[in-house]
Amino acid sequence: MKKVNFDNIYKILESSFEPFLHRGYERQKKLLDNEKYNIITYEENDEILGFLTYWKLDKDTLFVEHFAVAPEKRGYGIGKKIFNDFLKLDGDKFLEVEPPHTEIDKKRIKLYESFGFIFNDNEYYQPIYNEGDDKTRLHIMSSRKLDENEFENIYKKIHDLDSSIKNI
Repeated sequence: MKKVNFDNIYKILESSFEPFLHRGYERQKKLLDNEKYNIITYEENDEILGFLTYWKLDKDTLFVEHFAVAPEKRGYGIGKKIFNDFLKLDGDKFLEVEPPHTEIDKKRIKLYESFGFIFNDNEYYQPIYNEGDDKTRLHIMSSRKLDENEFENIYKKIHDLDSSIKNI
C-alpha cells in the first residue's frame, strides 16, 4: 500500500465529488495497492490540502481519475502546483470533464485548456463506479489532439482498466 494519509485524501474527495463519481471509502482505499494507481499530493504541516490521482494505463499513457483541493484552500494556487507536477511526468495525458453546461463546468474546461489540454467532443461515458449508478456522459480532454482511432483507443484503455478493477 502506498504511504499516504488516505483519510485526509478521502475527506477532500468526498467533499469535491458526487458519490457516483468515486468508489466509496473501502473500494477507493484498496486502489492504493494497485501498482498502476498513483497519487500526487500537496501538503502543509503534514496535512494534505489537495491531490491528483492518476492511472498509468501503459508506459506512455496517464489518465487522471480525481483532482481536488480542499474547499477552504481553493484559489491559493495549490491546484496549479499539483497539476504542474503531474504535467512533468512523461506520457500522453487524459482526463474527464463534465459537458460545458454550467459556468463551473466551463471554468473547469478553461482551466485545463490553460494547461494545454484539448477538449474532445466525441461521445464518452465514464465507467460506472458503483452498482446501481447510471451511465454518466462526460468528455475526454487530452494533452494532444486525438483523431477518431486514438480517441477510441483511449476510451477502450479506460474501460479495460475499469473492468480489471471492478471487483475490488
